[in-house]
Amino acid sequence: MPVPQNVATDYGFRVHAPGYITPAEARAWFEDLKVRVLALEGKSFGMMVDSRSQKANPPDTQELIKEAMVWLRGHGMQRSVVVLDSTVALIQILRLAKATGVYAYERYMDALKDPEWEAKAVGWIKHAIDPDLPQAEQTQAR
Repeated sequence: MPVPQNVATDYGFRVHAPGYITPAEARAWFEDLKVRVLALEGKSFGMMVDSRSQKANPPDTQELIKEAMVWLRGHGMQRSVVVLDSTVALIQILRLAKATGVYAYERYMDALKDPEWEAKAVGWIKHAIDPDLPQAEQTQAR
């Protein structure tokens, strides 16, 4: 399986992270992402992590993902979305997000249940339109 790929976007980064990720692949992904984030010179950014087809990862990979979550949040990540198609992967990422404090800034989209997942994910990242709240509640909150 290839290393997860980081792609620059108008909102920050989109990460393509399918399948089973080894610790070495996770480290290479994180090191590449660090370089890209540092090149922003302190500007805030958003991130979409496309984890469709991702399986449960080994403990060492999970630790690297936790390290990345904390580092990214501390280096300007405002909001993020994780796109999944697996309950096992969702449970794993929820646990990691809660352990790192990223949970409040992250949303989770089930690509199998929501055909509009991509538009909703970008709406959260770019405009703080919470995909978990009904539209009427969002209007009142603004």
